[in-house]
Amino acid sequence: MIKRNLTVLAGVVLALGMANVAVAAKMPLKSYHQEMFTEADGSVDCSGCHGDQKKYTAPAVENCTTCHGSVEELAESTARPDHSHKYEPNPHDSLHYGTDLNCSYCHAEHKKPKVYCNQCHEFEYPEMQRK
Repeated sequence: MIKRNLTVLAGVVLALGMANVAVAAKMPLKSYHQEMFTEADGSVDCSGCHGDQKKYTAPAVENCTTCHGSVEELAESTARPDHSHKYEPNPHDSLHYGTDLNCSYCHAEHKKPKVYCNQCHEFEYPEMQRK
């Protein structure tokens, strides 16, 4: 009886693990992240962005800045010469949120990114990749 229960439990654990791998395999990744987070066997290391927690949530800003630089560095690298009509405002140093807006509000790994500010404004940000 105990052996049967352990076998069933092992099967459930294995099935759940395989389900997570199957779900991860169906999630689209940007090519540059795919190279970094795909293992030799084709599995994806979701914890690289999402951490070890289950159910996965949006990555913490600290997980993004580990590779992409601090929020201050991002704000500086995307600074605009002025805020005239010729230039879009700096998306990484917002007039409303400063540098406190979570990266995932605009940048999305598994779906099309969007400009969070466009809920109220109409900015184009032509250099933002929207694949």
